[in-house]
Amino acid sequence: MDGNWIKSILSKSRQIIVENDSERQLIQRLIDYSYEYANQTGNGVGKYLAASFDLVVAADYYSAITHTKWLYCPGSFSKTAPRLYYHFTNCCPFHVLQKEFVFSPAKKPPSGKIGRATSRLLLDFYQQLFEKRGRSEKILKGCEPVDTVILDEARKMIIFAEIKASPLLTLPLSMPSERMYTEKGGERVPLSHQITNNTSLFEKDIEILVPVKDDEHWNSKYFPLGKVTDVQDSEWAQKGILTLLQNDQFLPDYFKFWLEALRVYPQKEQIPIFWFTNACGTPRPVPPDWAKRRVGTGYESISDTKTSVGMDRTDDIKKGIFQTLKLGSLGKPLQSEWIFRVALISNIHAARHFDEYLGSMKDIVWTLDTKGNAKKISDLPPDQAIYNLCDGIVALTTTISRDEWVSELFTF
Repeated sequence: MDGNWIKSILSKSRQIIVENDSERQLIQRLIDYSYEYANQTGNGVGKYLAASFDLVVAADYYSAITHTKWLYCPGSFSKTAPRLYYHFTNCCPFHVLQKEFVFSPAKKPPSGKIGRATSRLLLDFYQQLFEKRGRSEKILKGCEPVDTVILDEARKMIIFAEIKASPLLTLPLSMPSERMYTEKGGERVPLSHQITNNTSLFEKDIEILVPVKDDEHWNSKYFPLGKVTDVQDSEWAQKGILTLLQNDQFLPDYFKFWLEALRVYPQKEQIPIFWFTNACGTPRPVPPDWAKRRVGTGYESISDTKTSVGMDRTDDIKKGIFQTLKLGSLGKPLQSEWIFRVALISNIHAARHFDEYLGSMKDIVWTLDTKGNAKKISDLPPDQAIYNLCDGIVALTTTISRDEWVSELFTF
């Protein structure tokens, strides 16, 4: 194999697909707000960017909602009115904030759609970040075995990268509801939690639930998101969040909640908002009426490890490590006009599993020994090239780099 392998991948790579104008505008606006909040608070911008990326992903999920499988929640008869929820973890979002677990199947998209959406959106998010910072590098969608290509054509520098991305959380949607009744023993009695169809989806106000902390308690706060006009309205959620960004309280409340959720995610601290995060597992102790698994033994989780955050799913980490080694072994020894690098890219670092899986591997370098008998460096030619296993383990929240160019690109 010669340097044509890199050229071949590059020739088959394509520009990032933008689903609609509102999506690109939402990304740009959220990046701007992230920098503004970082400047105001004196905190690093990375976590605000990661929180903003979750909103971009959420808008993509929201755009596909349907009339079916909403959760009717009776609320608290003495304090709160009933509502419908379209939620993305397996429990009632209102009651979990009251430290009560009511099982209800999540409405998250199929895993294949999640992977395609997060990868596409993350590439565009990073591209807009580059442009915000005055960088000239371009990001392309790669072809097998390369997820994405990042290139500086003027300097003939190129990164082949593996993407592993998943949101920390997706906020539930909600609408007010009439109190629903059923017949029992000849009497009308109020319904408890129930999966139902939302027959008033179009042209009705839809809200987004943001948990807010009052004193020591987390409560539900609802912000207006907008209306779905009809089944063809594919931009309503992006437009709705763009409008919502003008609300002075939305982003402060959202960022505060998101940052606290990220703090408790690695430690699995079982406070109410932990149960909004992906891969939060099963309540402990298991509530007496909690649902048993539909397949196999044991109990259902609120969110299982298949939805682990960022690059934190162990299977994804293992595949990512292999892919960076594979891409490096294919490309780094080549005699090529390109300065070639490899990276693992995500939205959030491996918050739970970094030490276990990546900590011992981040500083590994390798080389080739075609004779198969080298035991130490001195057994190899004095000018033998060595290569980084991974030139960068990149995330919006934190980046580990062994390369100057990677550090320039991904230090925010």
